[in-house]
Amino acid sequence: MAKSAYIHIPFCAHKCDFCDFAAFAGLDDLSDQYTKTVISEIEGRLKEQPNNHKLQTVFFGGGTPGYVDPKQLGAIIASLDNETGLEKDAELCLETTPQTITVEKCKQWQSFGIKRISIGIESLNDKELIALSRGHTREQARAGFATARAGGFTNIALDLMYGLPEQTLESWRQTLDDLLALEPEHISAYGLTIAENSPLLIRYPRESDVYPDEDTFVLMYETLVQKCSDAGLFQYEIANFAKAGYESKHNLTYWKNEEYLAFGVSAHRYYRGTRSSNFRSLRRYMRDYLLDETSESIDEQTKMKEAIFLGMRLRQGLDLKIFQRDFGVDLTQSRASELEKLQDGGFVEIADQKLRLTQKGVLMSNSVLSELI
Repeated sequence: MAKSAYIHIPFCAHKCDFCDFAAFAGLDDLSDQYTKTVISEIEGRLKEQPNNHKLQTVFFGGGTPGYVDPKQLGAIIASLDNETGLEKDAELCLETTPQTITVEKCKQWQSFGIKRISIGIESLNDKELIALSRGHTREQARAGFATARAGGFTNIALDLMYGLPEQTLESWRQTLDDLLALEPEHISAYGLTIAENSPLLIRYPRESDVYPDEDTFVLMYETLVQKCSDAGLFQYEIANFAKAGYESKHNLTYWKNEEYLAFGVSAHRYYRGTRSSNFRSLRRYMRDYLLDETSESIDEQTKMKEAIFLGMRLRQGLDLKIFQRDFGVDLTQSRASELEKLQDGGFVEIADQKLRLTQKGVLMSNSVLSELI
């Protein structure tokens, strides 16, 4: 049974040029009806397939969940609590942009049990923020963090990106120094990926020299790892860093390949051995919220490959004993030649019955993992 649930809130004040998620600006008039639809989906799906376990994590992603009326989030949380239950100490988290944060909203969010907030900062360089068409400035980003603290949040995660147009190694270092000085509990940092039809590509084609080159991109990642370590944030996943005890419990559900519920437009779930997703079209979802746009039964072989791919993202590595218990396969025997090659190349290591990527392996993780799966 699932111990986690993801809720997609698609509304934004402004959609960034790089965004490839189901996010919509200018449709605020639909938010009340959307909330009712999500609640109907929760009730309908859990009536068809009850989840006999209280939820330990709930994550509101988007879009910009922090943009909508907090009461709408509260109504969704109440529905989840009614249909499947919430653990008393459940981790409830929402994503937001810094300029949407107010002290009043913080108090409302916390009254519904939301104790963790993830702020999409991306950069603290105004030139880079303009290039991304972000809706905030450097000062608004800093002010948003300060407001969240003033509003009572003691568990704040910051989301960053690197490899941006107009970004240099020095500007990246400055962004990290300035943000780490705020002493957040968690940082997630991902290299920029651009969808084929992204408006960003119109202004900055892939071949443009405004993007950092490959060597600089690698140095940016290495700088990220070192600066976070120096600031007391340990790396627990390839792109995630946290103070002790502040790891994202919700995201660990994904990386441990555990099942989870998901509701809302375009939401993807893994439940009762099936991965499925809702319609990406907002109006189609609101009309047919109990139908799936995609659905795939996960067989044992696929589940095993996913366990390797996801587990190896964790810096503690893949627990070989648990893997053998779950799948009846000793990876050190079944992948002996591949592992020998990767160990000789310095890409993976085995210690304390954990198979993990080295820092060298992290930089080539997709290629390394393809050798194993």
